[in-house]
Amino acid sequence: MSRQILVVALGSAGDVHPMLAIGTALRQRGHGVEVLTNPRFESLVRANGLDFYPVGTEVEFNSTLRNPRLWHPIKGLGVMWRGILRPAIAPVLERIAAVHAAGPCVVVATPAAFGARLAQEQLGVPLVSVYTAATMLRSVYNPLTMAQWRVPRWLPLALRRMAWRLLDRYQLEPMGRASLDSWRTRLGLPAMQGSIFGGWMHSPVAGVTLFPSWFAPAAPDWPPQVQQAGFPLFDGDAGAELDPAIARFLAAGAAPIVFMPGSAMRHGQVFFQAAVDACVRLGRRGILLSDDSAQMPAELPAGVIQARYAPFGQLLPQAAALVHHGGVGSSAQALRAGIPQLVLPVGYDQFDNALRLELLGVAATVQPPHQNPTCMAAPLVALLGKPAVAQACRSAAARMAQNGAMATVYQVIEAAQ
Repeated sequence: MSRQILVVALGSAGDVHPMLAIGTALRQRGHGVEVLTNPRFESLVRANGLDFYPVGTEVEFNSTLRNPRLWHPIKGLGVMWRGILRPAIAPVLERIAAVHAAGPCVVVATPAAFGARLAQEQLGVPLVSVYTAATMLRSVYNPLTMAQWRVPRWLPLALRRMAWRLLDRYQLEPMGRASLDSWRTRLGLPAMQGSIFGGWMHSPVAGVTLFPSWFAPAAPDWPPQVQQAGFPLFDGDAGAELDPAIARFLAAGAAPIVFMPGSAMRHGQVFFQAAVDACVRLGRRGILLSDDSAQMPAELPAGVIQARYAPFGQLLPQAAALVHHGGVGSSAQALRAGIPQLVLPVGYDQFDNALRLELLGVAATVQPPHQNPTCMAAPLVALLGKPAVAQACRSAAARMAQNGAMATVYQVIEAAQ
């Protein structure tokens, strides 16, 4: 039976693309799908045959991206809260209420879409929490990262629980508690009990991860309603051809290294300078990807080109390696392509993703601060010269070829009551 489904997609392209993959799969199964996201993504949403509802403005979105504190491992959460997450509460809540009043619907949202969680409590709307990264599911079990810190495996569970409580008390709860309490009072909901990020934000109805168990196995302390799927690789640009300049470059020589610090990055000058240095030192060709030319070095050496964009599904299988920020979408695309990854994480889930890629044997990590414009060359030499890394990449690509993420995702969503 077809249903009306609202997909709430907040954040950068790396956050929105997996949700569009879900929306497209649901539309193909006959459901009506409306995507609630920033107007920046309206054309992409509509190009995939999905309805669009605006959340926020593109001006506000771009202002948030330009804030250098967005990329601080801890302070960035506050910037994201003030610039994207908190302003989204009202429009998301209001739209869900309007659609619910017209007939039954199901809401699919990441746990940071707090308006969706409030609507589930107030209206009883079925809500499926979608987890694009393992860090959205708090745990005390290995492997464990907290912001940029890797928690030692020998650290007792009691001390790990204490660390989460302290992080809640002094950082996370002060950020969001007052706003959410105000909303709960307006909506006639009782006072929230327990942690926002450790408990309340997870839908009690259902949850599904957008990463497989071989990448991040389920931890014993995850919410029991969460099921694991796989990477829902977004190939909404699959029909697009590579830019002719990129295609000519690829055909003219050896496989290049691709450098991409994230679609939302607006402070990547050092990253791209280090990319150029690595290409020169290694005698390798390179492709620098960014839609912000202000981040690029003034001059590029022979064998290195800049491009605003390239579809990873077509580009990465022709690349020697990917150097990136550790976003889960970029990580998954490189896993599918079977190429090594050098990760320079700066915030959010990126540190955890980097660790898990290392455990798979397909990646190395350059830990912050990334202020050294020569920091990429040595780890790239090590990655590209190890047969064990090449074998791990081939194994990961074989696993990705068996990816059946969407079957699990739409089963969870269609079963939500």
